[in-house]
Amino acid sequence: MNPLRAAFIIPVHNRRETTLACLRLLAADGVPAWAEIYVVDDGSSDGTGAAVQAAFPAVHVLTGTGQWWWTGATEQGMRAAYADGAEFIFWLNDDTTPRPGACARLLATAEATGAVVTGQCFVPPDGPLVYGGLRRHGVGLRMIEIAGDEPAEVDAACGNFVCLPRAVVSGIGFPDGRHLPHAHGDTDYTLRARAAGHRVLVEPRAGAEARPNALRNYASWLLSEITVGQIWRSLGQQRSYAYAPAHARWLMRHFGLRGAGYWLWTVAKRVPISLARLTVPQSWLRRAWGARSRAWQEEQRLLAALKKSRASS
Repeated sequence: MNPLRAAFIIPVHNRRETTLACLRLLAADGVPAWAEIYVVDDGSSDGTGAAVQAAFPAVHVLTGTGQWWWTGATEQGMRAAYADGAEFIFWLNDDTTPRPGACARLLATAEATGAVVTGQCFVPPDGPLVYGGLRRHGVGLRMIEIAGDEPAEVDAACGNFVCLPRAVVSGIGFPDGRHLPHAHGDTDYTLRARAAGHRVLVEPRAGAEARPNALRNYASWLLSEITVGQIWRSLGQQRSYAYAPAHARWLMRHFGLRGAGYWLWTVAKRVPISLARLTVPQSWLRRAWGARSRAWQEEQRLLAALKKSRASS
């Protein structure tokens, strides 16, 4: 079998043991028999790159300066794999654990359909969906869970566990690491693929386990433990979904003037929220708004799932 039939792009930063565990899992699942693996080590200071090279000499290790972030690291890995002739390219986060056979299933569906295909990632052992397929909802996206055995059409995908054919890269290029360095790079790319006429599918038989990386991105500004200072600082933090240059560009790129208006509203609403947080006891706010806040309810659902997950591990 052609070793360049597929390539796995795994962006990593300072999670050496997590990265090594990910590579051991892929090896146990037989992935190296049909795919090349590219670990993109973006400036780790914990020896991740050296540890990978020592334990898995066949793995390609690309080294960044710490300024690539998720999208930039994924872009660099994809460029290398594409230049090497990979027919299918996987995105896989090192803290995402595909179930046995899930990688081969994702490849088979991408090969049969020519589509971008995402698996579904759940909080272990039996928690809620945290990453997968998304559909447009107003000025934004909403994650949906697909049950059964048949792939389903969606508009975009989270980047945790995805397989895409070479034809998609040939058609639309690479992820936008320059303008969307971390958050939004995955959904931007899959929305662009969809707009260019490529199908985006959820493969419900390709399951994985994962925990949400940055719970603040799911938090209710009004009701959660996030501080007022953190709400405002998120506008300048590249890791945040609210990072102003990337969020504004993503919204305008995919939702036009409505997106621009929505971004201005997300900035402006910080003012009354901050005033409420600084003047009203949060226990009162939670009693008054908790039942009506989707963000708060989702945050509580994820926190409960994470607590159960930690207790079972």
